[in-house]
Amino acid sequence: MSRSPESVSPVAQSAGIVQTMRNYPLVSFFVLAYAITWVLQSPWVISGVAPFNQKTHVPALWVMPSIAIGVTGTAFVLTALTQGRAGVRRLLQRLTWWRVGLRWYAVAVLLIPLSALLIAAAVLGTPVALRALFPSALLLYPAAYLAHFFFGPLFEESGWRGYALPRMQHRFGPLMGTLYLGLLWSGWHYFLYAPQWFGSGGAIQGLLSLGAFTVLTTSMAFVFTWLSNNTQASLLLCILLHGSVDGSTTYFQVLADKGIISANAAANITGTGMLLACVVLAVVLLVVVTRGRLSYPRYQREAEQLDLRPSMERQPAPEA
Repeated sequence: MSRSPESVSPVAQSAGIVQTMRNYPLVSFFVLAYAITWVLQSPWVISGVAPFNQKTHVPALWVMPSIAIGVTGTAFVLTALTQGRAGVRRLLQRLTWWRVGLRWYAVAVLLIPLSALLIAAAVLGTPVALRALFPSALLLYPAAYLAHFFFGPLFEESGWRGYALPRMQHRFGPLMGTLYLGLLWSGWHYFLYAPQWFGSGGAIQGLLSLGAFTVLTTSMAFVFTWLSNNTQASLLLCILLHGSVDGSTTYFQVLADKGIISANAAANITGTGMLLACVVLAVVLLVVVTRGRLSYPRYQREAEQLDLRPSMERQPAPEA
């Protein structure tokens, strides 16, 4: 005699949910990251509260819990479920892995913002942007960098590059895995930013902003993958790279507020300059530097087994 669905105990239901997450770790990660983040953000977004402080150009404090719980929390819970304590220890180790060579620190901190700055100065016709490199201006950079550190950089990377990237590369390869991750990473931001995109300029402007953001974030994901694969999957370096993008955006806006560079120059750097820089860097990495491999063979030799072996052994069904 079969039991009705109502007769299934809560314990059995919970066990079934846990087993489903173990069987489908990637799907579970993205579903939970999106759902938890958007639910926690919804009261503020629906109320029309801006995600950024208009005077300081840094994220509002209410944004932090949704990122920390939705992305970092999901990453650690799923790591514990699929890899146990060893997986959690490995994820924590990657957050502090610093022995990677000085050139990779330079890549993480300088590559994207400096490329955007030079494109704005040389290609977009705003040479005044180079004043951002004056020593007196650079004194303002540490504060701008640190203002963002505890938002996207610290609390996103455990999820996107910590949990998702190793599994995406293993399943789809470095090229398609990074492309899919970049698109999903972009989409995760839509709920927070879409009201501003569509509210300020209507449907056409909103769609253009959404498209530009998606291209920017997805192309940037290739730089993250290349850096991660060359640093034994160091999340510390990915956090520094993420911080260099977010922090430099605030930095250039602060310089414009203080009259050190023009508002047009700041807009060129943080808008078209950043977009072109990420697209060009992605193309160069894929076509010239790594020929589509994004240094994945090096990651396979040095760190992939550490990141994936326990979950591969326990995973009884292929990812859907």
